[in-house]
Amino acid sequence: MSTMVRPFPGVAGSGEERFEQEVLVHLDRVYAGARQLAPDRAAAEALVQRTFDRAYLDFHWARPSGSVRAWLYGHLVGAWFEQDLRGHARRRPSAARPHSADEVVGGAMDALAPIVRITLYLADAEGLSKAEIARITEVPAGIVETRLRRAHAHLADRLGDWLQQTRPRPAA
Repeated sequence: MSTMVRPFPGVAGSGEERFEQEVLVHLDRVYAGARQLAPDRAAAEALVQRTFDRAYLDFHWARPSGSVRAWLYGHLVGAWFEQDLRGHARRRPSAARPHSADEVVGGAMDALAPIVRITLYLADAEGLSKAEIARITEVPAGIVETRLRRAHAHLADRLGDWLQQTRPRPAA
């Protein structure tokens, strides 16, 4: 994964070293977030490259004041919004009948809109606060709360349905 980002031109020395030490260490986590937005690995890699290009340019004049991870996710979502708008609302195709709870959750996540997937990822996997997610996704905290509540309900419904279908039936 770390070979995916091209070297950054420009400032040499301490600025570049600080960027590597403070920002590039989050590459794998940002890639995991990009996978929530992008339809496939290649698109996620391109999105990560744009994210780090933006972050590099921003880092030298507007360094993050809080969490570097949250700052990077803001660049990730911004880079995603700058893409071709036609692809943003696409959901991933659902797989065949799931055989495990992991497959059920994966399919349920894929059925969510990308912006809802990244909201859920930032809250549940990254542990970011609703206020941080609101800043990253540029929506009010109430919308973040609603997205999370609906996404969690969607996941719970899908798991519940799967458990009902796979539960052994008593012999008649």
